[in-house]
Amino acid sequence: MTADNVTGEERYSFFKSIDFYMTKAESAEGKSVNSSQENICKSFLSDAIFKHISFPELFCVQFKHLYDLLYTSNKGGQTAGTLDNTDCAFLNFWLNDKLRGVNNDPTICVKKFYQNLMALKDTNLKSTLLEKKLYNIEGRYLENMRKLYDLYNIKNKVSEIIVQGIQEAKSSSCSTYTKECYGKYRDAIINCLDGCFDFYTALTDFRNKYRDEFIYYTESSTSCKSKELFELPDYETVLKEHKSGPFKRIITLPVLFPLLGMFFTLIFSDTVKYNTYFNVYIEC
Repeated sequence: MTADNVTGEERYSFFKSIDFYMTKAESAEGKSVNSSQENICKSFLSDAIFKHISFPELFCVQFKHLYDLLYTSNKGGQTAGTLDNTDCAFLNFWLNDKLRGVNNDPTICVKKFYQNLMALKDTNLKSTLLEKKLYNIEGRYLENMRKLYDLYNIKNKVSEIIVQGIQEAKSSSCSTYTKECYGKYRDAIINCLDGCFDFYTALTDFRNKYRDEFIYYTESSTSCKSKELFELPDYETVLKEHKSGPFKRIITLPVLFPLLGMFFTLIFSDTVKYNTYFNVYIEC
């Protein structure tokens, strides 16, 4: 599979069951290396595919654990011993997020990592569907997905505060997280560069879950009492407010014309950088 034949719906599909996948990922990422597993990637530890991974042995163990958790689960009536398309979409995101580093390194091939593991006798990786579904997510899409995943992380922190019933003295932590969520939600909308329709659709799902899950607890919670804390504006409102914000101003013609040359020079430069950063990736 390549990035060209993946729909936005497929790319974001796992966010429909994000709580399930985040729980599995948290369990896997808490896994440590023991004597029976530490050599799982020994034959290719020096491979450049790990150049953004501090501890390759640990990463391999964590991936294998995540794979096993999903492979043996009975999610939504799914038969244990298989991975479905949604599982593959999440594993593909997880591998892209970890292996390619903060700069979305286009030289890292996530499919190659899985193929290397499949070739080893002791890994017992059986899913050929996953091999077919793995691909390098283009940088702009990966950044959007990371932002959405981060928003769900913040949502989970708010949920923990409500469930634990944190006392009034620490209630500021609720408003701290909700303010962080609002800021990152708004910035994600404003800074979307491409593939925004699917991203905005996924953000709308997040907005609805965020509101519907917490708004009923505001009357009983000791720390999250205000309904307004959980009201996020829709993306159209955010974009409209941004476009009509205080930084928009009229520039007179005598000032405007001298700036045009510099403006178009910068646009060209940024376009080159954008294309280099976002559109250069390897087929694998």
